[in-house]
Amino acid sequence: MNNNIYNLNLDYLILAHELIQSGRTQQAMVSLGLTPEAVNILSKMPVDQLKALARSDVLNFAPRFPVSSWPTFLGNEPVGNEHFEQGARRLRMFLGKPGSKS
Repeated sequence: MNNNIYNLNLDYLILAHELIQSGRTQQAMVSLGLTPEAVNILSKMPVDQLKALARSDVLNFAPRFPVSSWPTFLGNEPVGNEHFEQGARRLRMFLGKPGSKS
């Protein structure tokens, strides 16, 4: 479990860092829920520090949509005749994950 949390944290932190370093600070703030203070701190952190931060036993981020949305996204409450895979794709698109094209 700890390795999974580490990988999630590291992916999130590296994505945030890359967005900030490439000048897409607003996208990092909107898409990832970063505050201006977090952007300022992350912009100065080398990758080694990101890895150390990712090693915490808790997620460094949280989904920002209500729990009531999960059943619809996951297919428990289908929209029209949508299949599970389509619901999963919509969730990935909502979360902004790569490879989430319909």
